[in-house]
Amino acid sequence: MDFPAFDRQPGALRPSYVIAGETELFRRRALERIAGLATDADRISWEARESSPGRLGEELRTRSFFSKRKLLVVRGVSDWFPRPNAKAADKLDLLAEVVKAHKGPDVLVLECAKWDGRYRGAKAIEKAAEMIDCGPLHERDIPKWLERRVRELGATASPGAVEELVARVGSDLSRADRELEKLSTFASGRPIGVADVKEMVEMDRRHVIWDLLDAIASGDARRALGMLRGHFREGERLVGLIPMLLWNVRRLSQGSRAFRKGGAAEVRSKVRMPWDKVEGFVKLASAWTPGKSRAWLRLLLEADLEAKSGGDEEMTGELLVVRLTRAS
Repeated sequence: MDFPAFDRQPGALRPSYVIAGETELFRRRALERIAGLATDADRISWEARESSPGRLGEELRTRSFFSKRKLLVVRGVSDWFPRPNAKAADKLDLLAEVVKAHKGPDVLVLECAKWDGRYRGAKAIEKAAEMIDCGPLHERDIPKWLERRVRELGATASPGAVEELVARVGSDLSRADRELEKLSTFASGRPIGVADVKEMVEMDRRHVIWDLLDAIASGDARRALGMLRGHFREGERLVGLIPMLLWNVRRLSQGSRAFRKGGAAEVRSKVRMPWDKVEGFVKLASAWTPGKSRAWLRLLLEADLEAKSGGDEEMTGELLVVRLTRAS
C-alpha cells in the first residue's frame, strides 16, 4: 500500500515490512509508525552494505536477552540487489528466503530509496512482507497531506495558508514538514495565516527566478538584462540559473495545456504559484505555445552547453536573454 494509506491505518503488527521510495520523510514516518506498534521491541539498525542476508537470518533466529522482541531495521537494502548486467541475484534470492521463513516474534524492516520489483527475489519478498510505497505524492494531493499534518501538530491554518506554503516549497515534503513545525510554533495557538507563511518561509529559488522569465517572455529585454546582472552580482552562476528557467518553461507548458482545457480557473487549480505571481503566470500561460517551448528549450540548452564548456557566463547569459526575448 502507499504510505498515506498505511499512515492512516497501519493495521496489526506484521513480522516483515519493506519501506521503499524516494520520499525520505515518508520512510522515516513509516518506521516511526511500525515502532509505535512494537513498543516492547529492542530496536537494532543495520546498514545492508556492512552485512549480508545470511547474517540477517542468523540474527532473526537469535532471541533477544533484553526484551520480548527485536525491531531489526536494515537500511539501504538496494545494496543487496544485483548490479546492472549481473547474471545472478544470489543475495536477493537469499534475502527472499529469509523473509519467507521469518514468522516473528521479531519485526524485520527492510528500507531503501529504490526498490526494483522485476527480480524473482523481489517479487517473493513483496508477497511475504508488508510493502509500504514511499514514492512522491501527486501534486494535487500535497495540500491535503499538509492539512492533515497541521492537525497532527495540534494547529489550525487559515484559508490559503497551506496553498501558499506549497507554492513556496514545491513538492519538497521534508522541507514543508519542517516549515509547518516552525509555523505552528510561531503561530502559538492561533491559526497559521498566509502572512505567517510569507514572513517565515523563504520562496523556492525556482520561483525567485520567475520575475526574470516574466520580463523575458514579456519582451522587456532591458528589464530582463538588469535582473540577470543583479543575479550575477549576488553570486549566481548561469549554470545554476538555467535549470530554474527550464523548470519554469515546463510549468508554462503545463499551464498552457490547462488554459486550453478550462481557461484561467483551470490554470490556477493545476499549477501552484506564490499568490503574488499567480496572475502573471496565468497571463503568460494563456499566450504560451508549444513552439515557444521548443525555441526556449533549444536556446537554454545551447547556452548551458556554452557555459559548461568554459564560455564567459555573463556574456553567454546576456546573449541568451536577448535571444529568448526575440523568441517570445
